[in-house]
Amino acid sequence: MITVKVPYETSEDNALIIKDLRQQFSVVVRSAYNRAKEGTSQKDIRNKLKSLLNVSGLGCWPTQCAIMEGIAIHKKNKDNKVIFGGAKNFIQRIKNKITKEEIKEKRLLPINIQGEKHQKGNRSFNFNHLSDNKLIFKVNRTKHLTLELQQMKSNYRKKLQFIEQMSVSKDLTVSVRLNESYVYFTYDEPKEKNELNQQRYVGIDLNPNYIGVSVKENETILHTECFDFSVLTNKLLTEHNSSDSKRFKYLNNKLKHETILAAKQIALLAKKFNCKFVFIENLKNISKANLDKGHTLNRLCKNLWKRDYFVQNLTKRVQLLGMKLFKVNPMFSSVIGNCQHSYFDPINASLEIARRGYNVIILKNKQFYPEFSIKTSLKDLWKKPLSEEVKSWKELFKLIKNSKLRYRVSLEDCDKSFKVFQMDSIKSKVSCYQFA
Repeated sequence: MITVKVPYETSEDNALIIKDLRQQFSVVVRSAYNRAKEGTSQKDIRNKLKSLLNVSGLGCWPTQCAIMEGIAIHKKNKDNKVIFGGAKNFIQRIKNKITKEEIKEKRLLPINIQGEKHQKGNRSFNFNHLSDNKLIFKVNRTKHLTLELQQMKSNYRKKLQFIEQMSVSKDLTVSVRLNESYVYFTYDEPKEKNELNQQRYVGIDLNPNYIGVSVKENETILHTECFDFSVLTNKLLTEHNSSDSKRFKYLNNKLKHETILAAKQIALLAKKFNCKFVFIENLKNISKANLDKGHTLNRLCKNLWKRDYFVQNLTKRVQLLGMKLFKVNPMFSSVIGNCQHSYFDPINASLEIARRGYNVIILKNKQFYPEFSIKTSLKDLWKKPLSEEVKSWKELFKLIKNSKLRYRVSLEDCDKSFKVFQMDSIKSKVSCYQFA
């Protein structure tokens, strides 16, 4: 059993709501303890507590958790009398050394909500923003309180990131206790699962508008997917808002948020397929490059593209899952991918990144480029230019660059069937294409 204790802060209004809920929770715990002491069953205790008018705002599940805690206190102290608030404080109150208000404060119990794996760890708390030092307390369907987690040790931060990742995939049960200053996360260390498949790996192609993802096992393609950010990036480019305007800040923050969600979805995809390796383009020098393709493209690639946010977040997530992430030289990967595969351009490139990473880094067979052959319909499209007897990928790339030949497979020209989803929720501005 692992427990992480973290200090938090919240607004004054939220603090008052939490205090009121703690009072209600304490009433239910004490009542359940007294009824259990009388020999009443849990079912009858639950029915009797329905008549308590001062706990109506607690909610069904927190009330049930309070009942179970009261029963557990009785079982643990069958031969001893329990004094809520502590015997020492009780004696001090008798001697008038502390006030009535102070003893009431001492008798307040922390809210203790038991975890549920199928409810993403815990029904009353949302762990999706722990990486941003935020915990969402879901009081009811409409009232959610934001708790700002304060400074903590680095190993605690890693444990919270682990809770966030595992709860999203419904692989962890997390109980949460909450008092006026601290929140306690308690969970069992997961049992070791089957080792990750050494022959399964993920390839990722990055560009400002799309993220192409492919999953392979040896040379077999298991899954392909593409995340489309073009709606957001086009709005940022075309609305001509000042970088200080509320609209620009909203869109920019929305793009950051959706980028991090994409990293989360890809990590979960790798986990679903039990992949051992993740290969991603090494684009560390692109911010220094002069693209020479106009102000709009320069602004898109250098200012708006959230590449670093994505890479850092994905790296953190896959490492928590025990996977290894490698950066791969992307030279000619788009040309080769589109000549070897018939999916959408970002996916074609991701398949080449995956092949290259697995062959060069894992198998160490030095096959940086595949055998030169054009396996798609581009061969017919380029019939005339290819009569010049191009014999290597370097020569083909040079020919494409000089002749300005079209080689990228657009979504409209893709001959593979696909399904379209909104990433994460219907409010998302990012479309997700999953190919057959």
